Amino acid sequence: MAGIREIENDEKIEEKTEYKEPKKIKWNVANAIEVISSALRNSKFNIKKTQKYEEAMERLKGYFGVNESEVQLLSMIICHYFGSNGSSYGLQYVASDIDCSPMKVVGWSASIANLVEKGYLVYDDDWSTNLNNPDFNASQDLISAVIMNSEICIRNGKNHEDYVWFVSSVGERYENRRRKEQSSYSLHYELTKFENKYERIPFVKETMELISDSWSRFIFYDMCKDFIQGASSSLNSTISDLYDSSRRFKVANEFMNETHMLFKKELIEFEKKGNMSEATVTLSQKGKKLLLGEDASLYDQRIDEKLLIKPETIKEKHLFYSPEVQKQIDNLKTALSDEKLPQIQARLKEEALPVGVAVLLYGGPGTGKTESVYQIARETGRPIVHVDISDTKSCWFGESEKLIKKVFKSYHNMCEQVLKQTGGKMPILLFNEADAVFGKRKNTESSNVAQTENAIQNIILEEMENLKGIMIATTNLTENLDGAFERRFLFKLHFENPSIEAKKAIWMDKLPWLPEEVASRFACSYDFSGGEIDNIVRKATMHEVITGERLKEIELEDLCRTEKLDSAQTRHVGFSI
Repeated sequence: MAGIREIENDEKIEEKTEYKEPKKIKWNVANAIEVISSALRNSKFNIKKTQKYEEAMERLKGYFGVNESEVQLLSMIICHYFGSNGSSYGLQYVASDIDCSPMKVVGWSASIANLVEKGYLVYDDDWSTNLNNPDFNASQDLISAVIMNSEICIRNGKNHEDYVWFVSSVGERYENRRRKEQSSYSLHYELTKFENKYERIPFVKETMELISDSWSRFIFYDMCKDFIQGASSSLNSTISDLYDSSRRFKVANEFMNETHMLFKKELIEFEKKGNMSEATVTLSQKGKKLLLGEDASLYDQRIDEKLLIKPETIKEKHLFYSPEVQKQIDNLKTALSDEKLPQIQARLKEEALPVGVAVLLYGGPGTGKTESVYQIARETGRPIVHVDISDTKSCWFGESEKLIKKVFKSYHNMCEQVLKQTGGKMPILLFNEADAVFGKRKNTESSNVAQTENAIQNIILEEMENLKGIMIATTNLTENLDGAFERRFLFKLHFENPSIEAKKAIWMDKLPWLPEEVASRFACSYDFSGGEIDNIVRKATMHEVITGERLKEIELEDLCRTEKLDSAQTRHVGFSI
């Protein structure tokens, strides 16, 4: 880039001018670009122009100041940039992505020249080797505008440099060092001059104030460049790019032990640890905030849609509780209603009390704990973030703690987004069957596993203390619950096996054709949980589908007798005497 090449020849530091951020756009530019690109990808140009597509197209035509065809081309190029770590593009690749003949995109050649002239695209450095079909890429000015969700400022001279351009320039010099056979100290000298020259950029100034060691800053800039381009940083490659000889191993040890300044300042975190050759790092929430400011929310870690249960997808079910539990369930639903929850949290905040709502549902298996959470979510219109405990466990020492932190960080980000929306619904964070993480803490001298489990519990306890949203945990083993957790649950609901009247009601609700006297007899004779009655109903339903007939009363009773393992008939194997 021009800014980098000047470092070698221009000894004069230009006069510093006041830096002004471009004006923000009120709608999400990146989302609109993704709508257009998704509609084009593999479409063979048979584009489904939905209302969403038409709205995105109209906004982008005004934003770029170009026609519909050029919006399509720019959308494909920008999405390719983020999906390919900033690699160049060509019309043959555009055709491949759209799944059409190259001849169908030849007409875009004139558009490319027009977009280059506007400063939206740049030709690849080696374009002259293929004048008839040059490769090109999005300009850093264009990428910067999309990332910052702001108006496009094309540089005329040197008055519009920003943090995206800066970290991209540093990253480019990093990657060219070995090709140019430049020593690490020579590169460091160059980058120091370059950094001083552009410290008027707020990001550069803040980074220089926060990170005293210049070598650490340059690594951070390179990681920022990778992050903006949508990639994690390979730790091995990143360190090799800046350091020569054995010094790189000392720095590598600092990273692997997390004693490096960037870890101490909490600016980066491991995305994948393992060993040095496979370790990857990325910016932490604090690092994103330093780089992007308010725009960091565009890169907030989102909840995996697979773990998100939307209230409209939950089927209504009738649940039967004891009068005491029913009263507590009704109170909880009221507390989580749209009207009451904000009032409760505002009052708690005034009293300097924790504002989060943590709920424990405990009792035997099959008593309706999990289904109760689902029905509460359905009735209050709140999505559920379901935590799979097994996904928070890792064989690498220290990784499990990071995984559980990510769960809460993602949930926190989701709550923050909700608070910014009008009418947004605070989601429920569900730890189902949480015995494995809420149990009594162990002697840390016994094993590394005990240390890890205790560390995870300490993280959860701290997160519960700072909870802003709603957390519900279910457990079967309350006698193993650590006292520190018990104190942090605002509501504690005990689920017992249903009473005889409740069991009768469940039988008649599940099997409406069952005579009332039979339902009463089953309720009196068999000490079933709601889940066990559900099992019998499922088997009865399967029989009806297979045979076309309902089970007879005696057949249904046979299913009841064999439902519990300890009541099933013992089958003798071998010889009898």
